[in-house]
Amino acid sequence: MFNQIDQNFMRLALNEAENCYARGDIPVGAVLTIDNNLEGIAGNSSNNNGDWISHAENSLLQKVSWKIKQKPKGIVRLYTTWEPCMMCAGAAVLSRVNEFVYACPDPNGGFSKVDPKDLGPWYEKHWPTFREGPFKRESYELLKKHMEENIGRWGNFLENFKIDL
Repeated sequence: MFNQIDQNFMRLALNEAENCYARGDIPVGAVLTIDNNLEGIAGNSSNNNGDWISHAENSLLQKVSWKIKQKPKGIVRLYTTWEPCMMCAGAAVLSRVNEFVYACPDPNGGFSKVDPKDLGPWYEKHWPTFREGPFKRESYELLKKHMEENIGRWGNFLENFKIDL
């Protein structure tokens, strides 16, 4: 089960995902904490920015990585409404994130199942833990709704985007 801290921070991430949906971006929100203190919130802005790299997690790390450097012994946790991709997981490793908590798994490209031993000793040493968190159903439904409304972009992605709720 999830503790109240997880619920509170993931709720903030889900609220940000809803904001993303409302402005036409992929509905993914992310929250970063250090020692259970809120340090930042960001959402996906790839559509509005016209790029492929403005993912919620990546954008958040760009905004707050300086805070992580100021607290090198802090426990850094990144909450996200969708399991992180390779780019965001890599940025998190380089930013010294200790743990990812994600609401909705990504069966098409999530990076939580990767074995860091396959990436080399540095990544193995700094690899964060990954765990599913609260609001799986809400995150999934929001993502699915966005994909259905934008089927021209997502194509057959939805065929594989099925998870156990």
